[in-house]
Amino acid sequence: MAESLTVHQLLAGRDHAITDPIARQMANFAYLVGSRATRECFVVDPSWDPQGIVDRAAREGFRVVGVIATHGHPDHIGGEWMNLQIKGLRELLQELSVPVHVHADDLPLLTTFSGLDPASITTHVDGDVIHLGESEIKLLHSPGHTPGGICLLANGHLITGDVLFVGACGRVDLPGSDPRQMFTSLQRLGALPEETVVWPGHDYGSAPRSTIGQELRSNPSMRGNSAEEWMRWMGSPGL
Repeated sequence: MAESLTVHQLLAGRDHAITDPIARQMANFAYLVGSRATRECFVVDPSWDPQGIVDRAAREGFRVVGVIATHGHPDHIGGEWMNLQIKGLRELLQELSVPVHVHADDLPLLTTFSGLDPASITTHVDGDVIHLGESEIKLLHSPGHTPGGICLLANGHLITGDVLFVGACGRVDLPGSDPRQMFTSLQRLGALPEETVVWPGHDYGSAPRSTIGQELRSNPSMRGNSAEEWMRWMGSPGL
């Protein structure tokens, strides 16, 4: 992320949780967003193998100082899902005492799945900024997949969680999803500079990352001039 920040993209089943076939199938990305100046980092979406993610941060020379959840689903933050017990926030916080950041509208999801005390979570609203060294990470409220989904914008790079994938968008047929809100969120992201680098929440596309310009040109979920047109075009959008 430019000169002051660095981003490490970690794929479940390859870079951590390497012996877990379900993690490999889900293809979640976790991220380390670090400051080169202070050697501190945030972990974004530490699911499946939080200890492996923290160990990777240490190998890269970073100290974990916080966690940011793009949204509250268990494949991103841990918890019980489809009779699976996914490791995540709870296990990470047993090893490290660091703040956890999430949009206020996804606090119920996060605490339900993780079992954490709501009072222990730092909640945010659209436009809030989290500081890392001398750099800023701006939180963009991007509902549609979940009520409190966020994208993280810093120095021309955008971590999109399950809002925008390479070639697709997140599901809008789940409890709490809203296709109209997804359309609005995607329109907002599409207005960012075309060179903005897109780092998605899953390895579902033809490449592990993209740009806003590439997605505007090739991603069908970025099309449409109205929510009605978008929903007609997409049918049942999502993966």
